Amino acid sequence: MKSWKLIWLVGAGLLTACASSGSEQKNPGGLDYTPVRGTALVDNVTFYQKDPKWAAHNLGSTSETIETDGCLLTATAMVLGNLGFETDPGDLNKRMTAVNGFTKNGWLVWSAIDKVTNGTATARYYDSVSLEIIDGCIADGYYPLARFILPNGRSHWAMILRRSEQGFHMRDPLHKSNQPLIFPRGVDAFKAIRCVGIA
Repeated sequence: MKSWKLIWLVGAGLLTACASSGSEQKNPGGLDYTPVRGTALVDNVTFYQKDPKWAAHNLGSTSETIETDGCLLTATAMVLGNLGFETDPGDLNKRMTAVNGFTKNGWLVWSAIDKVTNGTATARYYDSVSLEIIDGCIADGYYPLARFILPNGRSHWAMILRRSEQGFHMRDPLHKSNQPLIFPRGVDAFKAIRCVGIA
């Protein structure tokens, strides 16, 4: 990982709950960024929230860990990695913490995405869930992050790459896999959608 300086910014925002090409561009104060070209969503970077490199790290200033409650942070790190930023869940956790990017409950403050990337990436927040929102985000090069309920009743987030007749092709922070997993349920299974992409 390259070295860089942190910008210490404080602010409020909307809250929620859990191969690149081109020349390198420096993003002063934010994550190092190399633009990624292409029309389909890139699937080169995957992370596992239980990876021992960061699993035990506390989420923000809470007592929760990335292993137990860091699905959204891990999915967001995957998005940023696939967009061309040099980060991982441990690194992103530190950066988000430095800019007050978590609530006291450990929920992400979406405006902090802008801060840790110095305005290069941003999050879209929606009050509803629909195929049109998901398809529109993908068409714009934004990665949809979907919240759904696991069989054990816990809320969980994963990154959508695309959808097909088989279902939604996703990277799930709880599962290591060589290929994206297929989420066979319909859009009505999603409780929330946020999309992250280049501003």
